[in-house]
Formats: sequence, C-alpha cells, structure tokens
Amino acid sequence: MKTIQKLVWIILPLMITTAAFGQGPGDDKEKEDKIEALKVGFITKELSLTSTEAEKFWPVYNELEAKMKEIRQSCKKINKELKESEEKISNDDAKKKMNTLFENDQKELDLKKEYSEKFIKIIGEKRTLKLLSLEHEFRRVLLERLKDRSEAGPHDRKPHGKP
Repeated sequence: MKTIQKLVWIILPLMITTAAFGQGPGDDKEKEDKIEALKVGFITKELSLTSTEAEKFWPVYNELEAKMKEIRQSCKKINKELKESEEKISNDDAKKKMNTLFENDQKELDLKKEYSEKFIKIIGEKRTLKLLSLEHEFRRVLLERLKDRSEAGPHDRKPHGKP
C-alpha cells in the first residue's frame, strides 16, 4: 500500500504539471488552480501527512493562506499605486505607505507565529518547522521547472520529478 501511495505522489504532480504548463496563454484561474493542486501534493508529500492529519491540517492551512492573501493584496495595491504615480507621491504619503508595508510584514509574521502553534498541535514541531520552508521550496522548484521548460524547445520538454 505504501508503494502505491508513493507512486501516486510521484505521478500525480507530473501529470498536473504537464497539464498546467502545456497550455498556452489562457485561463489564469485554471492555471492558478493547477498550481495550487501541485502545491497541495508537494506539501502533503514533503510533510508525509496521513489522511487523518491532512483532514485537520488543510482547513487550518487554507485559513492561514486566505488571511495572508488579504495582507498581500494590500501590499500589491501599494506597489501598483507606486508604479502609477512614483514621481507625484509626496514624502508624507511615501512615509504612510512604508508604514503600511511594515505593518503588513508584522501582520504576516504574527499570523505565522499564531498558526505555527495550531500546526504544532496537528503535525508536531519538526514538521511545522519544515512547513515554514516548504512554500519557498515549492516556489523555487516551480520556477526552476518553468525556466527549464522555457529553455527547452517545444519538442525537448521532459517531465520532472518535483514538485
């Protein structure tokens, strides 16, 4: 049974990746969903979540992600405003925007601390520590894969192992 489970976690991401990146420009939501599915598979595999743990883990993780997304939206808005009116911004407004960015950084840190305590109750300290680096690792592997795909010609594309 363990062999089948391992095989599923190896093959599933390969199939999803091929489908996600084999498309041309198109539905961003669909691509976003496929990347999210890859991320779920990657984190589940890397943390070796049991089905019982996954049942408890994913609702908490998704709640954290939703809150982090709200904070990031605020940062994106500030960055967009800055790009559109960089020359026209007053010093006072610049200072306010900087303070908002710093406050958002602090909110993200506070959320990570708060939710780490929740994750510890579900998956323990060691795997919670690992979780803190997995998002960065997932992005690195994903970007690496995208880079490899863009460098390869359309006929040279090969499936990859991770995520």
